[in-house]
Formats: sequence, structure tokens, C-alpha cells
Amino acid sequence: MPDIAAALTITSLNCVFQEPDRIELIEECVPDPGAGQILCAAQKSLISTGTELACLKGRFDEGTVWSSWVRYPFYPGYSMAAQVLKIGSGVEGIKAGDRIICPAGHRQYFLVDAEESALIPEWISDEEAIFTQIAKVALLGVLRAEHAFGERVGVIGLGLIGQLVIQYLNRGGARQIIAIAPSTFRLDQAHKNGATDLLNLPVSQAFEQVEELTGGRMLDTVYDVTGSYDVLPYCTQLTRDLGKVILLGDSTEPSKQTIGPNVVFNSVSLLGIHGRMMEGFKGWTEADMNKFIFESFHRGKLDVASLVTEKVSPLEAVSVYARLAEHKSDFLGVIFDWSQL
Repeated sequence: MPDIAAALTITSLNCVFQEPDRIELIEECVPDPGAGQILCAAQKSLISTGTELACLKGRFDEGTVWSSWVRYPFYPGYSMAAQVLKIGSGVEGIKAGDRIICPAGHRQYFLVDAEESALIPEWISDEEAIFTQIAKVALLGVLRAEHAFGERVGVIGLGLIGQLVIQYLNRGGARQIIAIAPSTFRLDQAHKNGATDLLNLPVSQAFEQVEELTGGRMLDTVYDVTGSYDVLPYCTQLTRDLGKVILLGDSTEPSKQTIGPNVVFNSVSLLGIHGRMMEGFKGWTEADMNKFIFESFHRGKLDVASLVTEKVSPLEAVSVYARLAEHKSDFLGVIFDWSQL
């Protein structure tokens, strides 16, 4: 840890996407915190595989949030557990030595606005805490769906958010949870998380199996957590009349996306939800969500330990992203451990 009292700036090793498909680890100076800011040292950060690989690939339709958000050089990551080194003027409730979660990128040292940070309770580990951000996204999806007790639900896209959606559904009284993916590894994890039925095939081939599993009733709600433009038209065909599709994955190329042939005839609802809706949605505040998720971790009602596939040094960032891009379905939670620097 640097002697922060001896210098106004410290040097940080940061993961940067310099341009599409080019990653570098670069050293940059971090100044003292200004008003309302805190200076932090990274402890653990979680790779959001779907989002970060999309940012790395860099193929976005004009007019999308992706095209305005991702500007190279781009700093990936938004799920960080860190230790506070120093606070700026006006910061209250946080002090040096505290542990926090915040939406910082994969950086060794960094400044963050105090209002974007939350204290980690002493009974929550850093490794659990870094899942809070994506657990909130999954929670937003379940809140958006407004499930009735005993629904039949399908989940397509079994990455971290999809797995957490299944855990919420299992707690919330879903009658049937059908997990669909051409991945034995991810389906096995979905079963551990509470999926009642597993279909090891692409969603484009799932209609007859879903029809059989539901006795012809089809699904009340389908989650599309893939972000793939070619998935939605099949999701809408898996719902019953007046069913719902929850879009928790945002396509980078929506110009190639269609909704399917019978959305109007079957009166299907398409409901999108994004992480920026954390404040005030359905009466929840982000602080409420943090507290709920921390309590869920502590009480064993959300299991994130089983979602950890790999823990690596940030020095391995280039090879890690390469492996994720080549074999994404073989991974779930990949964590950068900053103590390994």
C-alpha cells in the first residue's frame, strides 16, 4: 500500500480497452480526492462477462446507449470491493480503513464519488460483496416481471445474472423454472440454483420441449438475459397468451433484432429493465437493495460462492479476456484479486 501521506499522487495499474479487441495494462497517476470523493485501493473486482466482452468487441448500432457509452480508451468493470485510503472534504459516514462496494472499473487505485459507494458490513466478505451490483440487476428483472405465485418461468441466458434470477425465482414461489442453454456446465449450475427443468439446446429448438414440459400451457414469463439479437423472436413464442418476456440483456445491434411472428396475436408483453433503474423503481432505493442483498448473502438465501469459476491476478487480464471470448459458456464468475499484484 502506498504512503499516501507522503505524496499527492499515487500510481495505479489499470485495465484498459484501448480499441476493439485490444487490451492493455497501463500505469496512471491518481490524485488526492476532491470534495465528495474517496481514494480507494482495489481488493476484488468481478468481470461482467457479457457486458465487458460486448464493450471489447466494439460493434454497436448508431443511436444505441452502447455507441455513446463505449469510447476508447474504455475502462471496463463496475463491480468493485475496495478499501478506503483517504476521504475528501464533505464526505460523511465513510473513513479511511472502511471497506466499500462501488461501480469502479478494474483499477488498482482510484477515486470514486462517495455517493456512489456503500459500506460493506463486517459479516460480508469482499468476494461476496462484488456480486452485489449484478444481484441488483437480477432483482430489478424479477421486480419488473411482477410474478404471481406458482408461475411457469423460462430463463434463457445462464450467465451470472441468469443464475441469480433463478435463485430469486426459486425463493419467490415459481412452480416451474425451465433453464435453456446449449451448455451442460451452466445448466448444472442452474439446477443447483433451483431450476426444475433443463433443456440443453439452443432456444430456437426449444418450443416442442417447453410445450411438453408445461403440458401445452407454455410459459407465463420468459427471461432473455443473453443480449443476443437473435434470441428474442424465439422467447416470445415460448409464452402463453398474455405472457411476458423480460429483457435483461441489451443487444448491441438491435437493427438485427426482431420480436417474433405472434407477439400481437398472442398479446405478449415485452418488458425491458436496465440497471440505471435502481433508485425508486417499485418503491425500492439502491440502499434498500444493497441491504436486502447483503442480508440474503448472510442468511444463505443467495449463493454466490458457487458462481465463482476462477480467481486471477489482474496481470493476467489479457489472457483472461481472450479465454472468455473463446469459451464464454465455460465460465461464470471470474474475479480479479488485486492482492496478487
